[in-house]
Amino acid sequence: MATYSIIIPTLGRTSSLRDCLESIWSQTNQDSEIITVTEKGPLATLRNHGARMANGKYLCFIDDDVICEPQWLDAISEGFRKGYAGVSGPAVIPPEYRKQRDIFKYEWIARLFASSKEVGKLTKAGTWTRGASRADCSYEGEVDYLEACNMAFRADAFWEVGGFDEKFEGVGDWSEPDLCCRLRSFGYKLFFKNAARLEHHPSQTGAYTKRLKKCSRLENYELFSRRWVKPCWQHSLHKWTLKQYINFKEKGWL
Repeated sequence: MATYSIIIPTLGRTSSLRDCLESIWSQTNQDSEIITVTEKGPLATLRNHGARMANGKYLCFIDDDVICEPQWLDAISEGFRKGYAGVSGPAVIPPEYRKQRDIFKYEWIARLFASSKEVGKLTKAGTWTRGASRADCSYEGEVDYLEACNMAFRADAFWEVGGFDEKFEGVGDWSEPDLCCRLRSFGYKLFFKNAARLEHHPSQTGAYTKRLKKCSRLENYELFSRRWVKPCWQHSLHKWTLKQYINFKEKGWL
């Protein structure tokens, strides 16, 4: 039985999935099983479905548009040997792919709420820092949350807190930091291992087309912030900005 279960929800990205799988087959650590979840549905639900099929002691969740470096899984195992319940690492977005994400395209807005260099920190506004996406990321240590496309958990701890909360709809925005906050509330610690590195080549196909649906993204943020964000002006401003951003995107103004 494999020690690590690598869970990949995938939809309509045959080429990028092939590249992702090839990077897993090239790992220096082959003590793993691969579970691809091809059904349609909310991402939090699909991830839990994959976790229920898993046999491994550790659950690794990655996206179908990432390329894992050969030592990625070995580096994750080093983090677990230190006693942590969750391990993450850099999810580097090359320059040619950054233009496909508005958080980088309109980075001057994102900088109002979160550092572009700090790693693994949740802000007062309820946003996350973006340093893990940089090629020059060198941080290693404890973090508040794990990178959404590069996160691994002890299976027993994952299920102790109930896995991903399936109240988070759509592509699951904020379901990942919500899970991490629940783990930390149970006394578990999360680790960022710099060598657990992968490249993220974000695509605007597949499930991404549902990302800006107002009914899911705003509700997800509201659910997360009610649980974990203390009322403050930064939170209020971020919520207002997020609403305006989604309205502008829906009207084609951005």
